[in-house]
Amino acid sequence: VYYSAVDPTSQKKDDKKGSDRKPEDEAPGARMRGAEAFEITNKQTYNFNSMLRDQILKNTYFKTLVKIDTFEGIMDEMYQYVETAETYGGGSTTVPSSLFCCLYRLFTIGLSYDELNLLCESKDWPYIRCCGFLYIRFGCAPEKLWDFLGEYCVDDQEFEPSKSTPGFVVTIGEYVESLLLDERYYYSTLPRIPVGVKKKIEEKVAPLGQYRKRAAQNKDMLHAFKEAGTPVEACRDNGVWVVGQTLQVIESVPSRIAVRIRAVDGREEVYHLGRVILRDEPKKPPERARSRSRSPKREAGAGPRSGSPDLTRSRGQSLEEMLEELRTKQRERAVCSTGKDYARKPIGFMSGLAMKRDVGQASTRLREEETYAPRQVEHRKQMADESILGRPETERDREQQLLKQQLFEKYGNINPRTNAKEQQQPADMDIEDASVLRLG
Repeated sequence: VYYSAVDPTSQKKDDKKGSDRKPEDEAPGARMRGAEAFEITNKQTYNFNSMLRDQILKNTYFKTLVKIDTFEGIMDEMYQYVETAETYGGGSTTVPSSLFCCLYRLFTIGLSYDELNLLCESKDWPYIRCCGFLYIRFGCAPEKLWDFLGEYCVDDQEFEPSKSTPGFVVTIGEYVESLLLDERYYYSTLPRIPVGVKKKIEEKVAPLGQYRKRAAQNKDMLHAFKEAGTPVEACRDNGVWVVGQTLQVIESVPSRIAVRIRAVDGREEVYHLGRVILRDEPKKPPERARSRSRSPKREAGAGPRSGSPDLTRSRGQSLEEMLEELRTKQRERAVCSTGKDYARKPIGFMSGLAMKRDVGQASTRLREEETYAPRQVEHRKQMADESILGRPETERDREQQLLKQQLFEKYGNINPRTNAKEQQQPADMDIEDASVLRLG
C-alpha cells in the first residue's frame, strides 16, 4: 500500500511486482524505490502554466478521463489514443493533445516509483515512455532530474515525436536531452531549472553526442566486448578514464547496452557501451564463406565510415572541449530566439470573431496582427509613416493651412486682450494676420 502524491490521506492498493530486471543486470542511473509514491514538487498546478492547465481542464477528452481512476486504465487510454508527443493536437494551439490530457490525469491520480518505471520502460509504445519522462520533468525537483533521466539520455530507440512532420525521427535519448536543456516544448513552457543546476546538467549532457557515436561503432565490435578479459578503458562521469577488463555485456535493455568491467583496483562497475573503448586490437570473428566476387570497395568500407574517427579505440574530445561546444550552441540559440513573441497568447476562434475588423481586409489583418506576422504589421506601419514624411512640403503646408482655416471659422478669435477693433475684422481675413489663435 502506498499513499497518493495528491492526497496523502487516501490509500491505493499496488498490485505490481516491480521490475523484472535483476540488480546485477541494471544499467547505471536512478533506481526506482518500489511502491513508494513519487514526490511531486507542486501539488496544486503540477508546474503546468495556467493557460495550458485551463485548456486541459476544459477539454472534453479530459472530462472522460476523470471517470478513470486507475493507472492501468490510463495506460490503456494511451495505448489506444496517444499518437504524438506534442502539447496540442490536430494542428491547433488551443486543444491539448491526448498525451497531455493523460499526463495531467496521472498527476491527479498520483504514481508510485514502480508505476513510473513501467511508463519509462514501456517496450510497446514510445509515446507512453514520453509520458513518463514528462511526468518526471514537470513533477520532479530540478536538482534530482539527472538522477531520474540521465540513464535514458543514451537510449537509442527511434520514434516520430510529431505527426505534423512525418519522417522526422529522433531517439529517446535525444528527446530526453531536449527536456533537460530546453525551456520550450511544442508551443508551451517547461518548468524553469535554476542556473546553477542547469550548469551541472550541461556538464553531464555535453559528452552524450560522442557517447552515441561510439556506441554505434562499438555495436559492430560487440563480439570483442562479450569476450571476458578483453582489455578496455572506461570513462567515468567526471571525465576520468579507468583501465580494466570486460566481464559481461548487459543486453537486458536492447536500446541501452551496457558493459560490466573490473577496474585495476578490483572494483566492478557498469558502463554504457558508448563510454568504453578497446585497448588492443580485438580478435576477428570467424569468417564466413564469401563469394569470390567480393569488391575492394566493400572491404574498404567494412570498418568505420571513411572520414569519421574510430571512437572504438579513441578517447575523442575532452570533457572541457565538448562542454564549451555545447554552451556555445546554447548561446547561439538564445540569440536567435529573441524577438519572436514566444509569450504571445494564441488567439482563440471566438475571440477572433469578436474583434473589430476593417472592411475588405478582415481576415488578412486578423492573421497579421494577432497570429502569424507581427513583424509585417510593424513594417507596414513604418512604411506608412515614411510615405507621409516623403510627401512634398507644399502639400503638407496646404493641409495645415486648411486645417487652421477650419478651426478659426469654427471658434474665432477669443483672445481677451484683442481690442474691439480687431474683433470687427471680416471673418474671411487671412489666417496669417491673426496674432493669437486659441482653441476651446
